[in-house]
Amino acid sequence: MFARQQAAALVGIKGRLDSAGVTLVAVGSGSTEGARRFAEKLPFAGEMYVNRDLSAYRAFKLERGLWKTLGPASIIRGIRAMMDGFRQGRTDGDLWQQGGVFVLGPGGKILFEHRNASAGDHVDLDAVIAASVG
Repeated sequence: MFARQQAAALVGIKGRLDSAGVTLVAVGSGSTEGARRFAEKLPFAGEMYVNRDLSAYRAFKLERGLWKTLGPASIIRGIRAMMDGFRQGRTDGDLWQQGGVFVLGPGGKILFEHRNASAGDHVDLDAVIAASVG
């Protein structure tokens, strides 16, 4: 549910990212088939990759844990997401792995980083746009 919610928000600013020459890329911990289903339902208009061994998550120092996914903050965010029309679909991948949003510049330099502290801790889209265009 939270991945769909975050991806939908990022797709909403994709036009501005495209104008800035930024490529939208998603990395998931599930299967290739799960990524296909995810992209079809959204629809997600960026590049998608699968990282089942979580090596990219570790490289970007993204958090993982039961409490990160099922803690009080995540439950409250889950209720809000459901009120906004998002539903938990069929799960695929590591449910305890938290995500993040990164803007990379030339040479892979990190221009902006947001690591989800817990499930549903989404990035400030204005910060993503500012890092992308400026």
